[in-house]
Amino acid sequence: MEQKVDENLMEIKRYQQKINRLPNEEKVSRIYLLAKQLVFIGRLASIFGEEYKQIYAYRKRVYNETYLTAAKHRSATAELAVVDIRQQEAEAFGNFKRWSNAFTRTREEINALKYKVKIDIQDGSSHENY
Repeated sequence: MEQKVDENLMEIKRYQQKINRLPNEEKVSRIYLLAKQLVFIGRLASIFGEEYKQIYAYRKRVYNETYLTAAKHRSATAELAVVDIRQQEAEAFGNFKRWSNAFTRTREEINALKYKVKIDIQDGSSHENY
């Protein structure tokens, strides 16, 4: 999984460098590059979402196994058994939300740029070749 994360991060950074070099007036090119970047952002959100759900399922399993085998204070024993797993789960959830938010933000940026291009075409103020 870590290799997939690194590969996608590398692609996101590569597209971000291209986007940063573009002048703001080149809206169509910016939309194109953002759309390409969005694919890799979506992949990261998916990877981290999957990781979060796997850790969640693991935590629930450990909790239930510990609860069933504990002689006394079942709930407390089970909760103590999953404390570290809860930390991992929280971190995975944070990564998932971070990349999901990045996906949404990038998609909104693309839509805003599309709207600006549409306005430019309608009022004839665009100097770009479409």
